Amino acid sequence: MENTNWVGVDTHKDTLACYTGNKFKEFKTTPQGFEKALKWAGEANWAIEGAYCFGKPFANYLIKNNCKVYEINPYITKSWRCALSANGNKNDYGDAKVISIFSKNLKLQEISLKTIELKERITARELVIKERTKLINSIKMLCYTRGIELKLNKLTTKKAENYLKSFDDVIISNFGEIIEKLNKTIKVLDEEIDRLLPEKILELINICGISKLTAAILYTETKGKLTTRAAFANYCAVAPIENSSGKSSRHSTNHRGNRKLNSIFFRISMSQSIHDKLGKAYYKKKLSEGKTPRQARKCLARQLVNSIFKILKNV
Repeated sequence: MENTNWVGVDTHKDTLACYTGNKFKEFKTTPQGFEKALKWAGEANWAIEGAYCFGKPFANYLIKNNCKVYEINPYITKSWRCALSANGNKNDYGDAKVISIFSKNLKLQEISLKTIELKERITARELVIKERTKLINSIKMLCYTRGIELKLNKLTTKKAENYLKSFDDVIISNFGEIIEKLNKTIKVLDEEIDRLLPEKILELINICGISKLTAAILYTETKGKLTTRAAFANYCAVAPIENSSGKSSRHSTNHRGNRKLNSIFFRISMSQSIHDKLGKAYYKKKLSEGKTPRQARKCLARQLVNSIFKILKNV
């Protein structure tokens, strides 16, 4: 693979900045632009920054045309750019160039259509859940302003669907029908997510607090972004940030990184501190050391990052 031509791609909403050899060119993010980029580069491996974001349509096109496509972590691109000082200030040319130069020397994770499809279904599910929540909140507000007492607190069940559809009010009954359709869509998407989930990822389900959906999110959010355990913890916003001065050594909460993953690790640590034998023991140990419950859960989350990293690294 070291002798193969590598194309570095910096993706944006409207353009693809491509660099290979000593040539650089930008293409539009359209089917015609994808075709021109493939002809321009010829036979090559493609290293794409943002292959699961703006670069997803292009990555999909390349894979269907039997090209090998790899994901590049934006944090790695930044470190490469600083090391090479290829472009001074950040620009598309410099990013594409350092990706092309350094990619051949690294063991990168190859992108698959299956992973792209899995990411699409998770994103669609999140959108449907959000729409269902909006409708339920609208129904509750409508009933509150009209003085109607709802007999059910949870409006996402089959029983709740029939209950809402039985209302004479045209708004509530129609909202009930829409919620029924949204529930069916969520069920179909859950089945698709289960089908597309890699077999090795199922090891995550053995960890207390991780469901198949959580495992799928962990996999898709970290695919192509795993470097070291420390970097992974920082990306998940679990590792604290040092804030020391002089003889004072302090650490502050990391408010950067992937907030979705940070939320997941918070929920897992919360679950383990209550239900898991080892997690509960570690949590109590930290409390005995003088940590607050919040700090103890953060310490537990950091340990969970190490365990989950081992599994994700081998997928």
